[in-house]
Amino acid sequence: MPTNAETPAFVQGPLIPDACRDRMAALLFATSYLEYCSFGNRLRLPLVALQRRQNIDPFIAHSVGLFDAAGRFNGFYTAATIGEFGHIEAVSYYRDEMHAMDAAYDAFIADHARENDLFVASLAVEERFRGRGLFNVMLADIGALARDKGSPRIVLAVWENSAAMGIYLNKGFRSRAVFDYAAELFFDRLHFMELATPGGSR
Repeated sequence: MPTNAETPAFVQGPLIPDACRDRMAALLFATSYLEYCSFGNRLRLPLVALQRRQNIDPFIAHSVGLFDAAGRFNGFYTAATIGEFGHIEAVSYYRDEMHAMDAAYDAFIADHARENDLFVASLAVEERFRGRGLFNVMLADIGALARDKGSPRIVLAVWENSAAMGIYLNKGFRSRAVFDYAAELFFDRLHFMELATPGGSR
């Protein structure tokens, strides 16, 4: 864990600088199979720029950036209750053939999540700052957010073959369901994970 002198600062989404939002999009792009989904997009944007337009900017009010004492961007997470996410008007700019997969994913989350669950849509740490306990720092902040919102569970979706899967399991998350709609395409399966809110009740 970072020492007190090294404890990073949390910055709420609307205050995150523009260049750092670009980094958020790049990190998001690197954590999933978004290259396949993004090419041929309807806006003809570069792939990372598409992720910012589609998956960062509309949700920025629910994002939190992590910065060190030198002001360097270390990482971010995006989290809100399922109900709060439901009020965001998000538009998909992926090519038409991706719509069925998007709809299947949305139905999968809806089947297993509850209105007041805190859903972690994304969490990423810049590669050069990994191994410094920053994941634990962000997870603790997410736990506090869940308590503040009265959410009994923290939930998220993570790919089975990712390094993140083992990390979440080690932190006490449990896999409750598996989304294998795209298993033949990506040779991977998405797990719906849950963790009872620390200090809360189930």
